[in-house]
Amino acid sequence: MKILLWFLAVLTTAYAFAQDAQISPEEIRTIELSPAVVFVSVEYKVTGIIPQPGPQRLKLIQGTLGATGSGFLYRPDGYLITNAHVVSDANTKDPQAQQMLRLRTLKTLVDAAEQLNQRQMTDLEKEYIYNKMRVGTPVINVILNNKSRYRGEIKIYSDPTGVNVGKDIAIVKIDATNLPTVTLGNSDDVHVEQPVTVIGYPGAASAMGKTLGDEISEESMLVPTVTNGHISAVKMDYKGSPVLQSDAAITHGNSGGPAFDPDGKVIGIATFGAQEAAGFNFFVPINTAMEFVRQAGAPPESGSFDSTWHAALDAMAARQWSKAHVLIGDVLEIMPGEPDAARLQVIAAREEQKEVPLWPWIAGAAALLILLIVLIVWAVVAARSRKVPVAIPDKPIITPQQQSPSQVGLAPTVLASTGLAATALQDSTSTKTYGTLHVTSGSLNGNRFPIPKTGVMIGRDSTKCAIVTSDESVSKEHAWVVPVDNEVVVIDRNSTNGTYVNSPDSPRINKTALRSGDRVYIGRKGAITLTYFSS
Repeated sequence: MKILLWFLAVLTTAYAFAQDAQISPEEIRTIELSPAVVFVSVEYKVTGIIPQPGPQRLKLIQGTLGATGSGFLYRPDGYLITNAHVVSDANTKDPQAQQMLRLRTLKTLVDAAEQLNQRQMTDLEKEYIYNKMRVGTPVINVILNNKSRYRGEIKIYSDPTGVNVGKDIAIVKIDATNLPTVTLGNSDDVHVEQPVTVIGYPGAASAMGKTLGDEISEESMLVPTVTNGHISAVKMDYKGSPVLQSDAAITHGNSGGPAFDPDGKVIGIATFGAQEAAGFNFFVPINTAMEFVRQAGAPPESGSFDSTWHAALDAMAARQWSKAHVLIGDVLEIMPGEPDAARLQVIAAREEQKEVPLWPWIAGAAALLILLIVLIVWAVVAARSRKVPVAIPDKPIITPQQQSPSQVGLAPTVLASTGLAATALQDSTSTKTYGTLHVTSGSLNGNRFPIPKTGVMIGRDSTKCAIVTSDESVSKEHAWVVPVDNEVVVIDRNSTNGTYVNSPDSPRINKTALRSGDRVYIGRKGAITLTYFSS
C-alpha cells in the first residue's frame, strides 16, 4: 500500500508540473480578436512651392501626406469596416471630398511657409501656393498586425458626420483570402454599464503621436492598443442617428476601430471623442454599419483562419500543449508572422517539452493495484487453509466500558495522526464570500477581490487595507465594503476626497447599500473605480 501511495503521489506531482503555465482568459480573449483589427492609412504625394527669406525667394517642397485610423475585417475575402472620415481623402469619386483634401494640403504648406518665414502669409502668397501645389492620387493602405500590406478600395461610402447628413461609415475591400475576421453583434441589445473593449491603433501610442513622440518606436505603430470601459449612455446625434457613449479611452487613430461586448462581438465603431473632457467618447452602433454591409452585398462570414485560431486558443487555455503547438503551426501557415501566434507557439513548444505523459503512470499504478489485490486474496486464502487455532487468553477480555481513561484516549490520538481530524475542521470552516470587487480603473485595473464577512478596506495603508493604492487623493483608510444585515454596503471612512457610487459627479456618500453592477469611485476624479458583483 505504501508503494501504491507513492505512485499516486508522483502521478499527482507530474500532473501539477504539466499545468504550471498560466494564460489568463482575458489575454486569450484579446489575442483572439486582435488579428482582424487592421491599421488603415491614406497617403498621397504632394509637391509645393513656398516663399522663403533670402536671395532664393522660393523653396520646393516634396513629400507624402496622409491620415491614419483603424478598421476591422468581417469577411475572410477582404471586406472591412472603418469610418468614412478615415478614408475620405481617397474618395476620388466625390468632388467635395477632393476639395477638402486640397484645402487641408494648402493649410499644411502655408503652415510650413509661415514657420520658415516667421510671419503670416498674405492672401496673395496663399493663392500662389495653392496654384503651384500638385496633389497626387491618394491610396488606401490596409496593414495587418503581421505587417502584410494591401491596397484598399472603397466599396460603400457614407459621408463623415456633419457632411451631407452622413453616417461616417465606409466599406473597404482588399484583395486577399483566408483573413481573420470578427463577429458582428447587435447594438440594439446594448445597455448602460455594459463592459466594452476597444482595440485599435491610436496615433498617441505610436511614433506618429504628438503625445509620446520619439518615446515609441516606429515598429510599435502596428501593435494594437486595447482599452476597456463601460457604456455610459445611448444617445442621438444632431441628425437623429443613435450613437453609443462610453468611458473607454479612444483618440486620433482609433477612428474606425471596433468596440466589443463581453462575448467578443462588435457592437460599435470608434468615431469621435470630447477633446476638452476625458471619458466622453462616441461610437457608431454596428447596426448602423449593417445598412451599408447589406448594400455592399457582402454579408458577414468567417473562414479557416478563425476556426483554426479558435481551436488553437482553446487548446492553450486547456493546457493541451502538443495539440496547441500543431494548431498554432497551422495558423502561421495561413497567416505567416502573426505576432500573437508566433509568441504562443514558443510557449506551447516549451511546455510541450515539459509535458509528463500521464498514461504510463496511470497504467503502472493500475497494474500495481491489481498485483496488490492478488497478493491480498492469496494471503487470505492461505491463512484460512492453515486453520490456525485461536489462543484463549488467560485473563478476562476487557470491554470498552472497562477500559481505563488512558486506554480510551488512544482512539482520538490515532485519528489525529491520520490527518482526518484536521480535514474535518477545514471542511467546517470553509470561507464564505459576499461577492467580488472588480477594479476597472487605476493602477490595480483588472484585479478582483472577494468580499469576506469582515469586509474589504480600501486605502493607502497597506497594513490595514486589502486594496492598496499610492494615489495621494486616496486616504489611508478611505472606504470599507462590508456585508451588513443581508446586504453589502460601502462606508466612507471620513476620507478627504470622498467616495461616490455610479458617478464621480454624484454627491459623496457616507454609507450606501450596493447592488450588483454598481460602480464605486474612490478619491479625486475616481482615482480607483471598482465594480461590485454579488455572489
